[in-house]
Amino acid sequence: MAWLIKLSHWCIPILLLAILGTGYYKKIKVYEVFIQGAIEGLQTTFKLMPYIIAIFTAIGLFRTSGALEWLLRLFRPVLLWLHLPPDLLTLGILKPLSGSAALGTTAELLSKYGPDSVLGMTASIIQGSCETTFYVISLYLGSVGIRDSRHLIAVGLISELAAFAMALWIGSLIGH
Repeated sequence: MAWLIKLSHWCIPILLLAILGTGYYKKIKVYEVFIQGAIEGLQTTFKLMPYIIAIFTAIGLFRTSGALEWLLRLFRPVLLWLHLPPDLLTLGILKPLSGSAALGTTAELLSKYGPDSVLGMTASIIQGSCETTFYVISLYLGSVGIRDSRHLIAVGLISELAAFAMALWIGSLIGH
């Protein structure tokens, strides 16, 4: 096992040498191609910046307006009746909007209940199984200039709901 650890320390340098060696062998100007790629990456970043700012602004408004708290109060009795922890609803609502907000919520839940608790494991399953639908759709469609998302948002939210329900179910199986 010690040889595997030593090998892992050399993976990045070996990969860089392989890229440079392949470029030299194929007579590719690696540095110029790298700079060209960096310029294209910056152009893409600037093109996507309005979409990123818009989604973060919407998330901030959603949280600070009280809409999140209102949804939590609305669904709390139903979740308690189903014997599901209402604390997970915050994560379920935030996950389609923002991965970083959902990760922060998951960290809070893990800190509050512990990573080995049923709620902690369920939160981890939700964090790993759902996607940031609105963020991804706005980013991907914005990057290629598509204005009409058609059914993407509905399909994304249905898959989010299915993943959330499955995570709750698997979490409840872990707890029993």
